[in-house]
Amino acid sequence: MKASSLFTFTVLLALNILTSWTVESTTIAKSGDCPDTPQYQCLVYEPGECQSDWQCLGKKKCCYIYCSTKCMDPVDPANPPVVKVNPGRCPVVIGECKEPNPTDTCLNDGDSLDNLKCCKEPCGWVFMC
Repeated sequence: MKASSLFTFTVLLALNILTSWTVESTTIAKSGDCPDTPQYQCLVYEPGECQSDWQCLGKKKCCYIYCSTKCMDPVDPANPPVVKVNPGRCPVVIGECKEPNPTDTCLNDGDSLDNLKCCKEPCGWVFMC
């Protein structure tokens, strides 16, 4: 075997080992869970911010939310956040949304400053009296 062939083989072997280490480290998830989000039917998928937790800064995790991936603060599965529930009831959802990708104005009652209910409508989650 020629010296140049041996050198080329050694370089390629080293690159292969380094590549496998990089791939292995990005498949291990950071601690914590992604926050819960309401069920959402996606008609249009948007490009994501990330593909793995390691593309997110600090302790943030790469989470699938609203038809895309975003870097989000993790939640502790043993100690989930307490969600405020405002008094009242939401109406029964009737009908079907004709918008291709409706936007939610709330995720839960805790998002309201005026003690309104966050209710499911045909085209997403909205505040109601």
